[in-house]
Amino acid sequence: MKSYLSLIPIQAKVHRKQSRMTRICIFLAVFLVTVIFGMADMEIQSQRIAAIMDGGNWHVAFRDLTEEDAELIGARVEVRESTWYGMLDTDSPASIEGIRAVICGLEESGLDMFPSLQLVEGAFPSGKDQVIATENLKERLGYEIGDQIILQLSEGEEIELQVTGFAEGTAMTDREDRIGLVFDMDGFRTYFSGREDTDSVYYVQLSPFCNMQKAIDDICGQFHLKEDQALQYGKLMGLTGQSEDSNMQQLYIAAAVLAVLLIVAGVLMISSSLNSSMSQRTEFFGMLRCLGATRKQVIRFVKREALRWCAAAIPAGLLSGSLAILILVRFLKWISPAYFESMPDFGISVIGLVSGCLVGIVTVLLSSRAPARKASRVSPLQAVSGNASAEMPVKKAANTRFFKVETAMGIHHAKASRKNLILMSGSFALSIVLFLAFSTTLDFMHHAIVPMRPYTPDLYIQSADGTCAIPKDLAGQIVEMDGVKRVFGRSFANHLTARIDGQERDICLVSYEEHQFGWAREMLNEGEADEAEAGNGLLAAYQGENTLELGKSVSFGEGKTYPVTGILSDSPFTVEEGTLLLICSETVFEEITGENGYTILDIQLERGTSDEEVSAIRRLSDDSFLFSDQRAGNESARGAYYAMCLCVYGFLAVIMLITVFHIVNSISMSTTARMKQYGAMRAIGMSVRQTIRMIAAEAFVYGALGILAGCILGIPLNNLLFRLLITVNWGEEWSWPVGAMAVILLVVAASVFLSVLEPAQRIRTLSVVNTINAE
Repeated sequence: MKSYLSLIPIQAKVHRKQSRMTRICIFLAVFLVTVIFGMADMEIQSQRIAAIMDGGNWHVAFRDLTEEDAELIGARVEVRESTWYGMLDTDSPASIEGIRAVICGLEESGLDMFPSLQLVEGAFPSGKDQVIATENLKERLGYEIGDQIILQLSEGEEIELQVTGFAEGTAMTDREDRIGLVFDMDGFRTYFSGREDTDSVYYVQLSPFCNMQKAIDDICGQFHLKEDQALQYGKLMGLTGQSEDSNMQQLYIAAAVLAVLLIVAGVLMISSSLNSSMSQRTEFFGMLRCLGATRKQVIRFVKREALRWCAAAIPAGLLSGSLAILILVRFLKWISPAYFESMPDFGISVIGLVSGCLVGIVTVLLSSRAPARKASRVSPLQAVSGNASAEMPVKKAANTRFFKVETAMGIHHAKASRKNLILMSGSFALSIVLFLAFSTTLDFMHHAIVPMRPYTPDLYIQSADGTCAIPKDLAGQIVEMDGVKRVFGRSFANHLTARIDGQERDICLVSYEEHQFGWAREMLNEGEADEAEAGNGLLAAYQGENTLELGKSVSFGEGKTYPVTGILSDSPFTVEEGTLLLICSETVFEEITGENGYTILDIQLERGTSDEEVSAIRRLSDDSFLFSDQRAGNESARGAYYAMCLCVYGFLAVIMLITVFHIVNSISMSTTARMKQYGAMRAIGMSVRQTIRMIAAEAFVYGALGILAGCILGIPLNNLLFRLLITVNWGEEWSWPVGAMAVILLVVAASVFLSVLEPAQRIRTLSVVNTINAE
């Protein structure tokens, strides 16, 4: 043996069972961090790929640039790719054989920036009279490569074009039931330059290693561009962590708070386990002091021993975490293959592995500081005299005035060491705080992912001019068709004038039928929906400071005054700033406007409905109506919902499992450290039952104080995160998290009960002599 550090492997073999719980704690901390950060990384990668497929791989687009300015911007060191992109206004009447068309122009080099326009077959246009078309041109009208098509721009204005290739349809062309045509930029400028309904934009992809916001500000300053001339792709910028959007920044803050809580939980869990392990071996450290080891050497011994445990626990945690990520990714791709198609099958998350490794090492080093100092304070005299395990001199006897002696002793043991009491209760409290903090992500998920709402349509038919032109009997015809689950319609009346508190206000009035009123009840912040459904009131949507108060009267003219009977936390509609959104019954809508048709008809399909059945519904709608297929977008959102459910519910389940494990382990190790004391008490007449009651009383004190501290700290944090994530965005006020509190408090209480069982079993099976001599 060259040094006292050579005792570490020998000590590890002798006390392998005692260190097992500590190694499990390190393993769990590393595993949890690896899975959470790894899945977050995989989801961000997937979302980034989806954002690029949906909107393109660009970060900022500049309007009203000259060719010279664009060339200078493209030559900047921060710019990775750039391209010109022309767009004809989507409200233009452009069509092919009566089917609306979306017209754009693009440089061939820009295809890499817009993956959704990648060629499926054919070639990029080489002349001004050539175009790429989306595949629905072939599917709906039967055209092939080389065919001539007639693009109708307006009355009497036509262009004859040749199809040179086909590209996949974008989410927008599917959603709006349009055919997409792509010119090269020369051809686009030939036909559309100078038109008022044409927009030409210079798209720029920035280097991920630069400060994107600073680069954009520098470009705007250099070329004297106004703020509205620089359009940022907020979603992609947000996924790279470089968005200045206030909502994204609030998400960053919430994520940072939860990450810190996760690290603190790991520190407390490992520290508690190490503290108990050191308490059982104080005599050993005292003997080291007898052999000449200094306090610094004992501290180094404890830290080196803790790092040795990392050598086995951290690789196991990383490997298990990576395997869990692989399984979860395969599961997500199975439940929603369309949404998670871009997620790598066998991806290794470097961020997850590095985070798990760093958190494991850092938490162990932080956790070992206090136990190491405690071990170094054991004097050689205490070790030789056999008093190394004595914690502190007894200043006050246990209070037996209100409790039986065994209960009083248990409470006294819990209070004997203030540091241990804080550490044990604090770790229990942190489990509660973590659970209450993460439970807000459930509310965020239900608010944020709109297509998972019960009213989300798979298809919809809309009046082209926004009037109430759709006959109500069309809903009855469609609901009888194969594959249709539910049909519900709404009527809209924009820019109505109403008097509220003597002032005229601009109103957007929307009618609901029974299905929609049923869903509205679930979104009520205040009031109730029955009076509005019966035709005796109105529902107002939350609109920040512009929200109407409950009970306000809204007058649309003589004899047409209705009270606001309910306030909704959210609605699927957006209105212009300053316009109030009000919801009424179909009867009230007809009384106010005189209209009895629908503006929009929403259709929900049965699972497995075929494209042929959707085509039949499309044929039933009049050509003057707009038909939209939302299934691709819904599938994407459904995948996001499943991913978030898996992450949120999975993490909450892991928190509960760790809570159970940690509490049981902590109480078990605490009682193990006191085993000699229990033996002495048994020797002077204490029964097994009394000893178990004493342990139960001690565990109860830790649990009670942990619950109290957890609620005191966790409820305000729940309130803060709720306001950051939900109230700011949807206006829903925070309410007491009764359900989350009930679940985690029940878990903590059950864990405290279970924690007494294992020590009780050991005490029953050990004789008094063995108990006294137990190490």
